[in-house]
Amino acid sequence: MCGLCLGRLDGDLADVADLAEELDTTIARQTRTGMPVGSRNAEVGLPYNDGAAEVGRDLRSVLSTWVRELWETHGPRRVVITAANVRTTELDPLDLDDTLAEMAAWLRRHPSWIEYHPAGGELVDEIADAVERVRRAVDLPPARTYCGPCPDCGTDLYARPDRELVRCRECEARHEVEARRAALLDAARGHLGTAAEIARALPRLLGRELSANSLRTWARTGKLTRRPPDAQGRTRYLVGEVIDVALATPTRSRVTRAEPSCA
Repeated sequence: MCGLCLGRLDGDLADVADLAEELDTTIARQTRTGMPVGSRNAEVGLPYNDGAAEVGRDLRSVLSTWVRELWETHGPRRVVITAANVRTTELDPLDLDDTLAEMAAWLRRHPSWIEYHPAGGELVDEIADAVERVRRAVDLPPARTYCGPCPDCGTDLYARPDRELVRCRECEARHEVEARRAALLDAARGHLGTAAEIARALPRLLGRELSANSLRTWARTGKLTRRPPDAQGRTRYLVGEVIDVALATPTRSRVTRAEPSCA
């Protein structure tokens, strides 16, 4: 897990409390449809928005699954003596309300557990996907972009889409988004990462799509150098080299074929 991925995750989790309130409002909202009957409309009220309810259930499932997984992996254990006089360890119970806001806040309090978990990358991807679907369900703007720590006080900065400046919520200093993104890219250049890790971390900073398959293709064609593998044996690449190749490679534009006209 790299710092960029953890920063992106923290931003998504920080939004969950507000998203949960918006989601409750959307689910409870009466959706009315109708068709004219004479001079009046016959309206039928639907008790809730089923699509919003479904993405809410999905987010709850994702958060609770990862809270349970992290607790079972890293949670404190105590020694107990069984009836057969055998010493064993028992996991302490997890005292946590299962609300979306509480689970998200709990995950934010345990970044090191996430960073060193073997499936930390999957956690980031699953939570990001679930949170983004909630944003779409409640018709909110896209996720804020992580801009790194504030140079003045160290607080993490998150910029709204298409904003040129980002304001620190702690010291209220303002910084140029592009300058902070450039600083993040510079700081990441010397790091090694797998294709999947780099493809998760860089797209928003580069302002272009970047897939793990693209990195592997560039390696096969000699544009990227394969570096020593990680502890799981996965090939790694130098982030700075990936940035240079990505910026020098034009993005593919989709060609839309014209439909044949009917004479």
